Amino acid sequence: MTTCPESATFNPMHNTATQMRLILLLLAYLAPAAQASNLSMEQRIAVAIDRPTLQGKAVWLETGTGRFLAILNETTAPKRHGGALLLHDRGTHADWHEVINPLRRQLASNGWDSLSLQMPVSDDPPDLDALQALLTEASPRIQAAIDYLANRQIENLVFVGHGLGATMALNHATSRPSQDLRGIVAIGLSMAQDNERDPVYQAMAGLEIPILDLYGSRDLASVTGSAAARRAAAAKNPRAEYRQDRVAGADHFFKGLQDHLVTRIRAWLRRTAVSATQTPKL
Repeated sequence: MTTCPESATFNPMHNTATQMRLILLLLAYLAPAAQASNLSMEQRIAVAIDRPTLQGKAVWLETGTGRFLAILNETTAPKRHGGALLLHDRGTHADWHEVINPLRRQLASNGWDSLSLQMPVSDDPPDLDALQALLTEASPRIQAAIDYLANRQIENLVFVGHGLGATMALNHATSRPSQDLRGIVAIGLSMAQDNERDPVYQAMAGLEIPILDLYGSRDLASVTGSAAARRAAAAKNPRAEYRQDRVAGADHFFKGLQDHLVTRIRAWLRRTAVSATQTPKL
């Protein structure tokens, strides 16, 4: 007499559980990729920023899949050097009181039309896969901002990014090179060591535009701990200029050193990104 194998034995409970697992797997396969960012949180941030007391002009830019907030500060200087796109860190926003707000206002006072972008925000620190998803969401925003400034006839561009915003800036510059981009300021930048998939590594090793890698002696461990690796990656690249500056006493947000931060960045931009013939204001 031949016996049925155990897997062929009819068991309603077993079959139902198996079917449920198969259905869940199928739904997971068919469902669209989850949004890496928290859109409802971003909307609350935008409502809080876009208020009558805002120092600057709130503008809404389109990416093709939605719109996002940016803050424009037109230069008050007699001549315009170009446009500075500001990208904030994780856990902050486009008008964050440290780093971003001082930079967007003071760069505008010194010849740069600044445009601070609200970047995608996430609930948790991203792993490498989640980071890549955020970078994918961020890149169309950066391109929309570049196009916005180009429509205003502002073509001499620099990126100024803080933390995750610096990674987003470097990633976009790597994936979509632009002749108009004159330099990138990366504040509090971290990099995964010994991982060539890391977008910062790829930018350091591949980008040919000047980069200022600026961080504090009391910065996050991921920033200070990867400083040597960032220098080593940059050394593989014969770019015109890479400079790494460590600011004594500064933490990740340069608390108490905002003016010093702005002065450092202004001086580097003046040497690196200011054209010999400046553009008169229209």
